[in-house]
Amino acid sequence: MGDLRTSRASVHEWTGSRSAEPVTVSTFHDYVCRRGGPHYLAKYDHGFYEFAVDVLDDPKLFSSGSDASPDRRHFYQAAAQQLAFMMTALDQRLSDLETGRLIRMVLHAERGAMFSMSVTPKNYVLAIVFGAAAAVKGRATRVLPHVDLVRDADRFVSGIADGLRDRLGIPSQNPGGWKTSMPAVEAPSAAPPVPEVSSAEASSAEASPTETPSPEAPARGEAVRSAVQLRSSPLSTLGGRLPDLLSPDELIYLAHCRTGDILAEADLLDHEQVIELRPPHLPPSAMRTLYRRMAEEFAMFTRQLSQLARQAIRGRMLRIVLDVEQGAFFYYRLGPRDYLVGVTTNQKRVSQADQAMGELVAGLIGAGVSFGQ
Repeated sequence: MGDLRTSRASVHEWTGSRSAEPVTVSTFHDYVCRRGGPHYLAKYDHGFYEFAVDVLDDPKLFSSGSDASPDRRHFYQAAAQQLAFMMTALDQRLSDLETGRLIRMVLHAERGAMFSMSVTPKNYVLAIVFGAAAAVKGRATRVLPHVDLVRDADRFVSGIADGLRDRLGIPSQNPGGWKTSMPAVEAPSAAPPVPEVSSAEASSAEASPTETPSPEAPARGEAVRSAVQLRSSPLSTLGGRLPDLLSPDELIYLAHCRTGDILAEADLLDHEQVIELRPPHLPPSAMRTLYRRMAEEFAMFTRQLSQLARQAIRGRMLRIVLDVEQGAFFYYRLGPRDYLVGVTTNQKRVSQADQAMGELVAGLIGAGVSFGQ
């Protein structure tokens, strides 16, 4: 997964923690030294912050003004510990959706990212990567899932969690859908196509508060068109665009929110293929209610996660991924108060669903679309 970038990695075992397994420490040491790996790796198990390995003592790996500093190790430890706590709390919060345990969390900010991967319940691999991770003025808008710094570290950490599970004799949970993503996902220059975004603004029909099949859905078969449900208010310019991203194989629910209030939403929860994957006691109306609540609560989740991440990485929170055993929940920042939430229940296509949302948001930013201030 990459050649060596440094041999200057430091291991820190924390006072009062369990004795770290030498094999695990060696594995972490190997990964942080590789090109494309995270800069900071830690192991957390049932309330014990066992150890951390980092490359913070090698200044040539970081640009001037970077948040990475050996003097800030205590901040990184605090942030990672809080991330582990939030991983457990969110795992419990998502249980009502019956899509399995929370196995992967990505906090993608402007100046880096944090990761938490579940090995077993309450047993996590935690990581931080430092550097520019947002769009750069004067250049083509960057699709967030394509940012090499974040994506490469994400895959590295997922691989570590899978390796630890293998040592326990349990199979991979396919975090990120990496094991089943299309080969082109590995190379941003050859990214797979995603649904095109219409340039038309929201039509007057979007102002209706009632759920009706959307005429904006692309020609992907009558079953898909007739199953699309769209609700939108005049305050949203995204209502007419959301159905274009829906697919029973990938994104099945999308919501444009402002400070916790849903302005527009579209879903395929009435599609036969989607219904077949849900428990019989959760009809489409019940799932819609649960997803709406989740979309609204992302405003609170983002505030909490942004606050803990600021101890380690700078900049606004741009993207959050809550990856569960059966799919994922995505958050993308649109503006100071606006954000986009997406849901997939297909674990095999988590990365493609993430990319589709990233393409939409990048296109909006590139076109200069502004949201409520």
